[in-house]
Amino acid sequence: MRPTADLPHDPRLPGLMAIRDSGLARAIPALGLEQGGGGVELVLCGYHPGARATLDARVGQRRFAVKTFADDPAPEAALYQALGAAGLAGDSGARVPPLLAWDHDLRVLVIGWLEGPTTHELVKQGQGRRAGELAAQWVRRTASLQVKLGLPFGAAGMMHETRAWIGTLGTADLSVGAAARALAEALARTEPRDDGVVGLVHGTLYARHILDAGDGPGVIDWHRFGQGPAELDAGMFLATLSRLRLLHPVHAGEALLAEQAFLEGTRDLLDERALAWHRAAALLQLTERLPDGRGDWRARAHALLGEATRLAGSAAPREPIAPRRRAAFRFKSPALELVLRALSTRPATQEELDQIRALLRESHDRVSEV
Repeated sequence: MRPTADLPHDPRLPGLMAIRDSGLARAIPALGLEQGGGGVELVLCGYHPGARATLDARVGQRRFAVKTFADDPAPEAALYQALGAAGLAGDSGARVPPLLAWDHDLRVLVIGWLEGPTTHELVKQGQGRRAGELAAQWVRRTASLQVKLGLPFGAAGMMHETRAWIGTLGTADLSVGAAARALAEALARTEPRDDGVVGLVHGTLYARHILDAGDGPGVIDWHRFGQGPAELDAGMFLATLSRLRLLHPVHAGEALLAEQAFLEGTRDLLDERALAWHRAAALLQLTERLPDGRGDWRARAHALLGEATRLAGSAAPREPIAPRRRAAFRFKSPALELVLRALSTRPATQEELDQIRALLRESHDRVSEV
C-alpha cells in the first residue's frame, strides 16, 4: 500500500487524477468532507494501470473504499443501488458494501468498507468449515434475488474467453499451452447449455471476495457481475479452494473442509455436472495468471490443469448427446502452432502477441462456419 502522495499519474483514470491533484474532499464533494481534505488518509490498495484503482479512505472513525475506473461505472452503481433496495446493504446478514456516492464524469464509486477476514484467510487460519458455510449462504441468498441487471454470462461466455487464456499460456510455455488447449477441447465437448435458471452472478467469486462479516457473508468487487447460472459463481469459489489445496498443501485439509461445507450447504441448489464444468473452466482461468508469478509456475500450472481435466471428465453426460457447434472448438491454424512453438522458450513481443490474437480470431471464425 502507498500513501496519497505516491498515487500514480494515470490519465485514463480521471477520478484518480482529480483526487491526486485536488484531494478527495474537492474531487467528490458529495461525501461532505471538509474542504481541503484535512484529516483524510488515503492508501492505494489495488491498482490495474489504465483500468481501475481502489483507495482505502479513512476520515476519523469513518472508513470507505474509493474506486476509480477507466470505463463508465454507471452499471456497477446501479447494481449497488438495486442490491441496497433488496436489503443487502445493511449491517446484518448477507450484505454488500453500501453505495455512498458516485460521479459519472470522474468515473468514481465510493462504497462502504466491509470489515472481516476473507474466506481465503479463514481457510488458512484453520476455519475451513466456516469459510464454506459463508460461501454457501451467499450463493443461496443470491439465488432468491430478483435483480435482473447485467449482461448474460454463462458457459458460452466462459468458452469464448478460453481462447485468450490459451493464447497467454501457449505463449509462455508450449507444454502448458498444449495442456490448456486439450482442456478447452474437453470443456467444449461437455459444455452445459445456457438455457436453465439464471440470476445475478458475481462473475469472480474468489474466496478472497467473500468476507466473514460476523453474522453473515459480505461480498466485494462486483465489476464483473452479470446474469448467469449459480454454478458459475459456485464453480469459481470451489476453483479457488482447489488452487489453495493444490499449491499450498499445508492448507489442503482445511480447503477440503471448506469444500465439503459448501457442497453440503448448496446440495439441492446446484447441478452436479454443470458445477464440475464451471469449476474446471474457472481453474483454466486461474491458471492463465500463473506465468506472471514466481518460482516454478509451470509445475503449478500443470497441477491446476490436471485437476481441471479431471473435473471436465465429471461434467460429461452419462449418455451421449448430439454434437454441438462448440464441440468443434480447436486450434487448426498451422501458423498459430508455429508461433507458439517458437515462443516456448522466450517472452513474446507486443507485435507477436498481436499476431497470436489475430490467428486466434482467424481460427475462431473458421470454427464458427462449421
